[in-house]
Amino acid sequence: MPFDKSLLRECPTLYPSPQEFDDPISYMSREDIRALGSTHGLLKIVPPSPWKPPFSLSPSFKFHTRIQKLSDLGITSRSRKFFMDNLNRYLKMSNRPAVNEWLVSRAEKVHCYDLYLAVSKVAPEAIPTGEISPKEMAKINLMFQLPSHSSFLLKEYRRKILPYAKYLSSNGDNFDFPVGNPGDSESCVVCKKNHSPTTTLLCDNCDDSYHMRCLRPPLEEVPKGAWYCERCLIGTGEYGFEENPEIRYTLQEFFDQCREFEGQFSASFGKPGQRLSLDEIEQIFWKLVEEENSQIKVKYGADIHNSGPGEVTGFPTPEYKSPARNLPDGRPENPGIKALHEIYSNHPWNLTRLPFSKGSLLNHIDTEISGMTVPWIYVGSLLSTFCWHVEDHYTLSANYCHFGNTKKWYGIPSAYADQFEKHLKSLAPDLFQRQPDLLHQLVTLISPSKLAQIGIPCVYADQNPNEFVITFPRVYHAGFNSGFNFNEAVNFTMDSWLDFGDRSIQDYKLIKKENVFDHYKLMENILKSFSTDTSGSWSQRTEIVGKCIRSFESYVHRQMTLVRDLASDRLAKVHVSTKAHKPTRGSAEASLMTPKSSGKKSSSLVNEEEDNLCDICRVSISYQYCDINNKNHRFGKWYNGRPKKNVDVLNVNKLLTPEPSPSIPKMEQVTMFGAAEEIARSHTAEALEDLQDSDDDKKPTSSDQFEELIRQAKRKMKEEEELKDTKLHGTKRRQLRRSEAKKTVQQVVSTEPERGHSSKMSQMKKVQYSSLLHSLNQLDKVKLCLECTVKMCGQHGEKIPKGSQISLRKDFADMQQVLNDAKERFYSLRK
Repeated sequence: MPFDKSLLRECPTLYPSPQEFDDPISYMSREDIRALGSTHGLLKIVPPSPWKPPFSLSPSFKFHTRIQKLSDLGITSRSRKFFMDNLNRYLKMSNRPAVNEWLVSRAEKVHCYDLYLAVSKVAPEAIPTGEISPKEMAKINLMFQLPSHSSFLLKEYRRKILPYAKYLSSNGDNFDFPVGNPGDSESCVVCKKNHSPTTTLLCDNCDDSYHMRCLRPPLEEVPKGAWYCERCLIGTGEYGFEENPEIRYTLQEFFDQCREFEGQFSASFGKPGQRLSLDEIEQIFWKLVEEENSQIKVKYGADIHNSGPGEVTGFPTPEYKSPARNLPDGRPENPGIKALHEIYSNHPWNLTRLPFSKGSLLNHIDTEISGMTVPWIYVGSLLSTFCWHVEDHYTLSANYCHFGNTKKWYGIPSAYADQFEKHLKSLAPDLFQRQPDLLHQLVTLISPSKLAQIGIPCVYADQNPNEFVITFPRVYHAGFNSGFNFNEAVNFTMDSWLDFGDRSIQDYKLIKKENVFDHYKLMENILKSFSTDTSGSWSQRTEIVGKCIRSFESYVHRQMTLVRDLASDRLAKVHVSTKAHKPTRGSAEASLMTPKSSGKKSSSLVNEEEDNLCDICRVSISYQYCDINNKNHRFGKWYNGRPKKNVDVLNVNKLLTPEPSPSIPKMEQVTMFGAAEEIARSHTAEALEDLQDSDDDKKPTSSDQFEELIRQAKRKMKEEEELKDTKLHGTKRRQLRRSEAKKTVQQVVSTEPERGHSSKMSQMKKVQYSSLLHSLNQLDKVKLCLECTVKMCGQHGEKIPKGSQISLRKDFADMQQVLNDAKERFYSLRK
């Protein structure tokens, strides 16, 4: 169905007076303005007519672009392509012919992926069997406007999709695949060793290496024909834009490219001599997004966060003054430019100032965050797009257009955010299974008119130069550029945002999305500011203070309970001193124009100073957390422990032979087995286990070293023979895996889950247990929030390795004091 603009409504456009415009947070916090924002999600704000900040950007400003292929961004087209690529790899590996993506009957054509989805919704138990009842099949037929009694789709499903569906079903919900070490393309991604090249398979899609014995199930003979790893048969759902940071443009260079592309585009889609209207561009844009194989690619200078003087923002700033242009006689072209610069560099609607305007809660964050409190720049071209997303921590955002063509916006009111998420997950459940945070990756589009058709209201805004677009909390928004333009954006908050901020922390835990700032630290700082306020600035904001008290108190009590439950002999409590000095906004060490870190960037698990995040759920951990001793690199592979008995030493009469003697009566055998269990549970056995896990035990003995030298020599001789044979025949390593085997057989792709023999679980299965655990086991110390510690190590820390500790960055007494001070003042104001 083509894009239908009539199903959308335009967002309100506001024209504040100069007095209203001078206090942005107060203006947008007004009950009538908040009601408009809540109802529509987007608001367009046009400044009073005299307000027009001079564009202030250094001539040295350069940026790189990302390449966007529009047909890859549509959720329907991408999910279909993802499924078909994996399906045909599976069929090729099984020596079966590839299938066309469309199943064509006389009455209708149906996409393979759409049929697979229909079966999974109507008859999920029939996915791996194909045994669909007539009643269920009638429902599926009606979904595609086919006669209810038609057998066409059932036959096509069984013939073309069922084998792969059975294979997917056998995999279950396991989407964690082994990952090789960066820069090492020769080693097996499972065991990380690079020996035995003749029994090493290379995936015909990703080129990753696998030892045949490391696969699940292990292969004894080289497969015939194509071979693909599970990662390429099942898929990860990963998608990202192509970028080339080495190619950087000036604004003039990019403008020239945009003009050239616009000319080619008009010649292809428009009428000779006529300029395409915004409505026509909009129709073409959504058509290209929904096409299966559109080849249109565009460039977008997005998320530009340069840090040089005059390269952070287009607004005037105290740190950078544009070179004054002089007339031929030497006089300045505009004598008032200096005064104008001062006015706009300090104006609250200057996006370097807005996050810290009076009333914004971001004033109480101790650090600057690139892309949130420090603007990011966006240089658009025709059809370049920003995909559906919400702002970090569900904050509000402000976007300002300095110059250029119209930027088209679409927004969904926050009341419909859950319905929007549910609908997109139903369209591509496999992508969301593999990428739970897909909607936070800014890589997914769906036509807003299609959303409006199913009852999800959408609004639009046409943003032109010198106009702001405001997105309210948890408002999904997307859009595209109708040509070359220059915008920048930043985040801010109001008192009404706090409930959304609370929810964002819980939502982020579910999808393991990084916190950009510590929400509870923000509330603590608000309470401290309230308690020490002497100017009366908080006297009219007791509602937000009450919310902070309740939320922070609940958090403190939850932390206290977890620490109490985890307290044990295995877990020491250690007080950790915070940094002696952290530059805050406005200090000499920290400038708004030179942010210390980017909260929107991924951070390393290893850097403890900069990354105060839980290594599992990625929540901020500024107060109390656990440092798990992982020197043995066995995180998550816990020994279940044994009940302790009061047996301190081994008695001589409890020494055992490996098997009970046949001459011993049965009753005595039972007694002897009981003695064995008693020994295994004794403190002495525990001490022995600790000794075995110690670092000293890892040192090889002289006999071990001698045997290892013999094994290495044998392996080296074998590999030299293999290498000599390889050189003799001029065979490449990829060919070796097929030609060197004694016998080749047709590859059979297993669709049956492994049964039994848990003690003989393959190495591949162990690695696939969790790619997260694999990453964490590269570390000697794992940092966890208290909730993740309980989930991973038991409610009372039963599985925590010795040498771990609870790190207390702040005492509970200090946190309670913050609460008590705030409560005392809060209740005094309410009397």
